[in-house]
Amino acid sequence: MASIGWIDFSRTHRDKVGAALDLLKPDGMVDELGLGSLRDGMANKMFPGISTIQTRAKYFFIIPYILYEFQQLINSGKARGKSASKYLEQREYEIMWQLYEQYKDIKSSGVIGATRPKPMKIVRRPSAIYWNGLNMYNFINSGGLSAEAFLRKAVNGEFESLLSQASGTDEPNDDADAEHDNIFKLKIVPAKNWDKSIRLDLLTDEADFLCNNILSKAKGKLISELLNVPEIWDVFYSSNNFMEFAQAVQPLKIDENIKEEIILAHDFSELMYGAHITYNCLLQENKFGGNFYEDDWNQWIEGLPNNMISYKQFDLDRLLSYSLHTRKSTVAFVKNWLDFVYNSGSDLKRRNALVAEQEFNVKRNKARVRYKKLDDVKEEVWIGFQYLEYRFRNTRTIINDVNSGLKNNVTS
Repeated sequence: MASIGWIDFSRTHRDKVGAALDLLKPDGMVDELGLGSLRDGMANKMFPGISTIQTRAKYFFIIPYILYEFQQLINSGKARGKSASKYLEQREYEIMWQLYEQYKDIKSSGVIGATRPKPMKIVRRPSAIYWNGLNMYNFINSGGLSAEAFLRKAVNGEFESLLSQASGTDEPNDDADAEHDNIFKLKIVPAKNWDKSIRLDLLTDEADFLCNNILSKAKGKLISELLNVPEIWDVFYSSNNFMEFAQAVQPLKIDENIKEEIILAHDFSELMYGAHITYNCLLQENKFGGNFYEDDWNQWIEGLPNNMISYKQFDLDRLLSYSLHTRKSTVAFVKNWLDFVYNSGSDLKRRNALVAEQEFNVKRNKARVRYKKLDDVKEEVWIGFQYLEYRFRNTRTIINDVNSGLKNNVTS
């Protein structure tokens, strides 16, 4: 079995490697045609603060709870010689192994690092995975800094001045606990002995905190509607994927802007499915001389007007506005692809050229089609994306954790 290794120069390097490895997970297959930024821009509109490697809602609380512990050490004078980053890392692993013991017999429990035997380290710890969401949903205010930079500046007393300069005021933020200096700007306090017999289920007060913050911080987004409108959540929870949800939710009464975003995401995924069919047609033809997947193409192009929810009103400019840093070559590809399928879908030579050129622009000397790099191409085996999921499964898990916690009536 092949393995991947790297020299661990710094946390920054480690996070970059982790981001690359995230693409190899089942829900984050390698983006062969460079559409990831557009997919992520759309996902950010619907599900801000959620990522494809978040597993359970409990981690939104574990990180600030650990930081609160260190904050107490500082305030009691017991933190001398200790680094906040090192303390966070140490406690994350301790909690990871505790959770592993609790859930080792449960498949797909959501324990981050559950497949890593002690004392093996993981590429991306929960603090990195959840950092954006922690800021988004008001667990913490890092002022846009990375976890490492924020912890260093907060402990050294630099963060307060940074916030004051940014806001133009010297007023401090709300304290999480009036008895202690809240140097990490935490918005929630853990119960005493919070880590004893820790489980991934949310306590009722935790679920209430996260629910209220999603409703306030993501107002007007699909993720808040999932908590606010039971009928929409029922459809979301019972759907197998985003495409199925987008179709099934159409008859329901839903905020018009949110519905437009759902339709746009669905139809973009449908449009790009054709490009990925083409990519696999080219790989099969180049290696095996066969026309496998061409029937899929014919069915797709013929059914496209009916399979898109809003075929005639697809708003590409709106989609592009959600991801302003997309490569110019990818923007050009999507525009050309849209023109092709709407106006000349029978021109297979143009179809193939568009997809081959886009793969080359994304992968350069690793492009399979242009340079016949076909060693990993297997007969009748699909490579790359099919339909886009937009963090559907991760969001479903997080919201289900919140709803379950609200019903459990279990408090700290």
